[in-house]
Amino acid sequence: MTYPHQPDHITLVITHSVRRDKLTEYESWLEKLMADAASFTGYQSVKILRPVHGETIYTVLVRFDNIDNLYQWIQSGQRESREKTLANLLNGQEYIELRTQA
Repeated sequence: MTYPHQPDHITLVITHSVRRDKLTEYESWLEKLMADAASFTGYQSVKILRPVHGETIYTVLVRFDNIDNLYQWIQSGQRESREKTLANLLNGQEYIELRTQA
């Protein structure tokens, strides 16, 4: 659906604090997440901001052309399946934010 004043993209900003002993598994999880997202209509890109200086915080930016297509991916069985394995890899919970200017 097209909305008046709709931006030309929408970005899901995901922040994860990864367990230090699960970094390799998390990187594998990310590869699968990126491949899944890329298969959906409206997908534009994934950018990963990896931790520096011994930290374990990752920020993942998933960009779609509009909110409807983004929600199709967010609510998909593929993403739900990935989310089930994520809890084992993190210190705490996942933080998610939607941005139209990111």
